[in-house]
Amino acid sequence: MHRADRHPFVTRHDASARNELADAARAALERGEERAVLDQLATWLETDPADELILHWYALLCRALDEHEQAGAALRRGGAETTGNPGLAHLAARIALEAGLPAVGLFERAVALAPADSDARLGLYSAMFAAGDGAQARSELARVLAASPAWEAGHRQYAQLSAMLGLGDEALDTIERALKIHASAAVLHTTAIDLMIGAERFADALELADRASTALGDSPDLLFYRAIALDEIGRSAEAGAIYSGLGPARSPGHAIRVIRHLLRTGQPQGAAAELEPWLTRPGAENFWPLAALAWRLTGDERADWLEAQPGMVSVIDLSPNDLGLDALCAFLRNRHAVSGRFLDQSVRGGSQTDGPLMALIDPAIRRVRRCLVAAVESHVSRLPPPDPRHPLLAQRRDRTPRFAGSWSVRLDGAGFHASHHHPQGWISAALYLAVPEGLQGEAGQLALGESPADLGLNLPPHAMVNPRPGRIALFPSYMWHGTRPFGAGERMTIAFDIARPC
Repeated sequence: MHRADRHPFVTRHDASARNELADAARAALERGEERAVLDQLATWLETDPADELILHWYALLCRALDEHEQAGAALRRGGAETTGNPGLAHLAARIALEAGLPAVGLFERAVALAPADSDARLGLYSAMFAAGDGAQARSELARVLAASPAWEAGHRQYAQLSAMLGLGDEALDTIERALKIHASAAVLHTTAIDLMIGAERFADALELADRASTALGDSPDLLFYRAIALDEIGRSAEAGAIYSGLGPARSPGHAIRVIRHLLRTGQPQGAAAELEPWLTRPGAENFWPLAALAWRLTGDERADWLEAQPGMVSVIDLSPNDLGLDALCAFLRNRHAVSGRFLDQSVRGGSQTDGPLMALIDPAIRRVRRCLVAAVESHVSRLPPPDPRHPLLAQRRDRTPRFAGSWSVRLDGAGFHASHHHPQGWISAALYLAVPEGLQGEAGQLALGESPADLGLNLPPHAMVNPRPGRIALFPSYMWHGTRPFGAGERMTIAFDIARPC
């Protein structure tokens, strides 16, 4: 049968129809409407499974839907794992890694086809870590960084690998070696400082900022880093003087640090005035959590509008049988055995899995994923009425939930999460899988809406969630949340963010 007889896009020459289909796929991906064109891509591939352009778009759309098994099968049929096309080889490797399949060889091929593709090289080290060869990945990355000392993303991955391997004190080793040769390389200094700020090692960040100033001279960027570190170690008067000297905030990140300083130093009215203009600009998701704090401190009625309307938080008890809880816990414990603590995450005293958990094709994950999607849909159906001004309630509700991020956390005795928020999400959730027996009082509980301890505000939580296996808590992603420490035992969860609907 001629392709024009069976494909709706083929009304002209095949090349034109092919490009039109690719454009339709691109538009569908941007709109979050992948299923509208997925069948058309599949029909094309039935006739020509090795069409690299259409195969690329088909795999990308499947990946966006977390249908990695389907994407991988199409890529294998089309020869993507043996292709000479660097982009397709990289995509095949990335999808295999996210699916939880062996990916080292695929990434090695992608790197061989495009040695200058730094993303493929970083993917190779992630695949090696996932395969249990994290130490080798770290060693190889160090060797590459010795030859390419200005590779900022490489230094960042080295730091994260070090932390995940329990070697956080060595996170800056590659940067330190590079600085011995390139002492005036600004990118090395600022990357090191930024990593230490992300890791909340503020005394180290201050020392690095001072050293950078000696090597490079003062600059607005270095002064800004110095102010952050001073503020976080309790030298807020010095930090305030620097912020005043820098003038109006030059970026969202600058504004956030100024607002934190104002909150920390008892100036909530000033914090509110500083943050409110940012609430209508791109990146507002980073400012709503600070607005919640400032408005509560000033008695502004918008605090309740933002966080305390009925239905914004749901606590649902799911059936352990529906979740396949025993098999799920066994699977995740194996993942945690090769996981660690990220350098810049809220986990204290435990481990966090790497990569998008809900993309894994293991049956235990696919089973729990279906339960989680249903729980989110139930929660969304009970949200307060739409409100175009509200960061949670303004979003459309006619889309299938999409995961913006998903992971598992396993905490040991005395482990906890520092209070934090998730700017990349719309709705966030924690599903409890394993909980220590005999918890007393607030031990192990989830605190929703409590101010972060490092700001010293002492705002109490809006709600406390008592953990039990199968219980899921859902809440706005901008809401501060953390957990209470517990004495001994295992507390394991799946956490995730749902993306803002397109």
